[in-house]
Amino acid sequence: MRKRSLLLLGLIALISSALSFFMLTRGHVWLDDFASYLMQAKSILSWSMGDFIRRNAFTVQNSSYPPGPVAYPWGFPLLLALVYAIFGLNALALKLVGIAFYAVFLVAFYFLAHTRLEEDESLLLTGVLAVLPALLAANDLIISDIPFLAFSTISLFLADRFPRQKALAGILLGASLFMACFVRTTGVVLLAPLALTLLIAFWPRWQLALKQAAVPALMFGFLIAVQVALFPGGQDSYFSHFSMLTPQRLLDNALYYLWLPSWTFANIPGGLVLYPLLAVFVLVSLLTHLRRDAALHAYSLLTVALFIVWPERQGLRFIYPILPILFIAAFDGMKLGVARLPVNGQKTAKSIVSGFWGLLLLVSLGISAYSAYTNASGGRNINGPFDVYSNQFFSFIREETPAESVIIFMRPRALRLFTDRDAFMTERCDDLVKGDYVAIHEKMAGNGQIPPEQITSCNPRVTLEEVFNNKRFTVYKIQK
Repeated sequence: MRKRSLLLLGLIALISSALSFFMLTRGHVWLDDFASYLMQAKSILSWSMGDFIRRNAFTVQNSSYPPGPVAYPWGFPLLLALVYAIFGLNALALKLVGIAFYAVFLVAFYFLAHTRLEEDESLLLTGVLAVLPALLAANDLIISDIPFLAFSTISLFLADRFPRQKALAGILLGASLFMACFVRTTGVVLLAPLALTLLIAFWPRWQLALKQAAVPALMFGFLIAVQVALFPGGQDSYFSHFSMLTPQRLLDNALYYLWLPSWTFANIPGGLVLYPLLAVFVLVSLLTHLRRDAALHAYSLLTVALFIVWPERQGLRFIYPILPILFIAAFDGMKLGVARLPVNGQKTAKSIVSGFWGLLLLVSLGISAYSAYTNASGGRNINGPFDVYSNQFFSFIREETPAESVIIFMRPRALRLFTDRDAFMTERCDDLVKGDYVAIHEKMAGNGQIPPEQITSCNPRVTLEEVFNNKRFTVYKIQK
């Protein structure tokens, strides 16, 4: 790698990190996955992971549908633990973990892209991903998607190069595959591209493929054994979510994920037309380089297939790991299209391709820079469970309810993080008898809670006494 390219790559990562930092808010959206990650991080620091499992199992098992697994993989909580130990429950500081790993992802993406594209083309494409508003916005969430994106991209690059490398590369690949699984359960899908890469490289000598796979497999297995020895399980509770899957949901999910990559350009003027355009060139690249890129595309298809059968949707974040593959294939498909043109038209066509990506970079940079400026100059909004109304609500729960109380609330993990009270979520009136208090978010009717207008009359077996109210929350004591 030339010194010039190294400096440019560092500058790209630095600009991306600066934009992401100034786009950060001081709050968090009400999705409470982040709360579970942080409680797991706290339990690592106090070495009370078994207690976390016990209390979170109560939340999952008593909710009308599971708000999440009993425990997420422990990798991301481990990454958060050091920051939490220093800064405590500081949303701004905790989000820096995501920014750091997005910079790592950009470096890994450059090297993966450079296996298919020229050096300058790889830098240009890295620059686009460094400033895309939809991706930078992900850093405002305390969630495992960005670290997983980094480890999955590193794993794809190492797996792609691995058949031509020696033992050290196998150790690094095994460690990277483990970290991907340690951060997200879906990391296990990354074993497929490694297996396919080796089979293609050594076919039909499958014995050599097995021999080459021995080093990463041993490293991966060793680290899994260490993880099992140190950290409790809980990921098996994911299977309970499949109870919500129906044939209609399966069909809806297939159509949903077919169009979902278009959300990458949601903040770009005219962005909806970019995805169908790029999809054509992805197909050109796929059909032309089917053998070369089989492992990458197999990973993409397996990832999408996994989420099609997963009942819950959470937007673009589920497919972050396959976006690098789609961008590389789109650029490669454009180059293949240029190569099929008459020689006297290729120079102009190359300029058009470079201009397209350059324009996308500049437009994305402008939008992201404006978002960063308005957010920072506006004082970094405090939203969700960190805002003043939520703080009043949580303070009441902490100070005015007994420590052994069970609170019914739409985001039970967030409530437990901020109040240390056991909680569960329900939309069923019959479940009111299982709690001591029920809290209602007045502006989120029907979102994991009994509708506010029905709460006082829907279960004749209980009487509700209002004990707290502000502009957003009402808390009732349940008289049984």
